[in-house]
Amino acid sequence: MRTLQVVTVLLSFVPATAFAGEFHMISRQSDGTFVSSHRVFDRNSASLHEIALCGRSYFARAATVAWMNYEAEEGRDVGLEFNGGKGWFRVCENPDKQVKLADIGVTEDNVTVMRASDEATRRRQRFVNIKEAFAGFNSSGRTSPTYHSR
Repeated sequence: MRTLQVVTVLLSFVPATAFAGEFHMISRQSDGTFVSSHRVFDRNSASLHEIALCGRSYFARAATVAWMNYEAEEGRDVGLEFNGGKGWFRVCENPDKQVKLADIGVTEDNVTVMRASDEATRRRQRFVNIKEAFAGFNSSGRTSPTYHSR
């Protein structure tokens, strides 16, 4: 019990930013209804590019930048929004005017980049589907018993 109290006191000194929420590029119709979204990260990782939005650095996939610009070209309202657990808050307006594919070193057009990303996703999903199809079989080729068949 004493350990729990110590941990609680120590956690109270940690700033709230240590438990940051998520940033998403969100596309909405003109009436504010949600269309789709892509996640934007606050830390770098493999296959991410640094982008600057409203004076702050973020990291996003090339497909996210292409998608954001495509959605804006199609007339949808795109903005960077934050969710810290209490709903979505717009933190940056008009990101499509601030970042283009050329800014992150990509020379292809928006549609080509989005198609390449979709193809990679389908390829990964294909292997997940194959794995799930064979998950019910043991090495003898017979299906493994389930809880209900015992």
